[in-house]
Amino acid sequence: MTGPLAGLLGAVLATWIAVWLTMSPPVPGVVLPPEAVRYGVPLARVLLDLALTATLGLSLLPMLLGQRDESALRRVFDTAYRAALVSAVTWLAAAVVSVALQTAEVAPVSGITAATLAAYVGDVSAAQGLLASAAVAVLAAVLAAVGIRFPGPLPARLLLITAGLGLLPLLVTGHAGELSARWHELTMVSLELHVYAATAWAGGLAATVGLLLAHPALLARALPRFSQLAGLCLAVVAGSGVLNALVELATTPGARLPSVLVTSHYGQLVLAKAGCLGALALLGGYVRFRVLPSVALGRRTALAGWVAGELAVLGVAFGLAVVLSRSGVLPSGD
Repeated sequence: MTGPLAGLLGAVLATWIAVWLTMSPPVPGVVLPPEAVRYGVPLARVLLDLALTATLGLSLLPMLLGQRDESALRRVFDTAYRAALVSAVTWLAAAVVSVALQTAEVAPVSGITAATLAAYVGDVSAAQGLLASAAVAVLAAVLAAVGIRFPGPLPARLLLITAGLGLLPLLVTGHAGELSARWHELTMVSLELHVYAATAWAGGLAATVGLLLAHPALLARALPRFSQLAGLCLAVVAGSGVLNALVELATTPGARLPSVLVTSHYGQLVLAKAGCLGALALLGGYVRFRVLPSVALGRRTALAGWVAGELAVLGVAFGLAVVLSRSGVLPSGD
């Protein structure tokens, strides 16, 4: 489980550091929420994203492994469904906590009360999206529990669809919704492709290596299939990420390319994410062309270490993405 833990640590540290570096200074006369809330909102969101990613990734395993009746395969399925139950419950809890923290963020004087919660949920689409995703998390937890009782590929397929549905309300109320109407449809499709590809890539990698490293025969069967999926996801993430960033920067009044990439927090975060993508391409390429052939032959490799590095970088990218979605395209000094 070193790889998934590396991803979690990378995400939390990247979120914390990025929030610290991009935090706005106090403004005289303006009441700001406590620092615990200012850090807690993005941290809760990145934990939500990671839990949802884990749920989706675990549901991919049966499709990567096939439907052979093997005792080792049944044990892996049982472990996967139990892990999916934990991740679904974490997803649910993180979504609910996010609503509470965001309420405290917009109402720093009155704080979290029944009235402020009701007003925030009633007026803000982001809160409604979080609660909708939380409702889907409940369904995901039920399907994972069914999979524990009746292990097999069908609950996993339903769980995969459910996790995908859980992403939708988070996307339609997200950053792309703020763009001009001229680009809205294009950027929404691009954002959906970006998020689904990143989720399948990170979740599938964590699940495949995290659960199959102790089963070399199963790993040799699943990893080549996942490698093909990961290559496609890399291409989709790169293309959609470049498009979304360019549209965001180009449609913001007063933003001048390319200088805005270094003079604004948004541009700096975009460059940091691009650096993560480049590192991931190198790590993934090494695993695919140097390590994977040995894994397919059942030989001992340093796969765990390389995948831990890849998941750590993916975690950093997830953390940066959360802070990026909360950043405006404005010069750092303004």
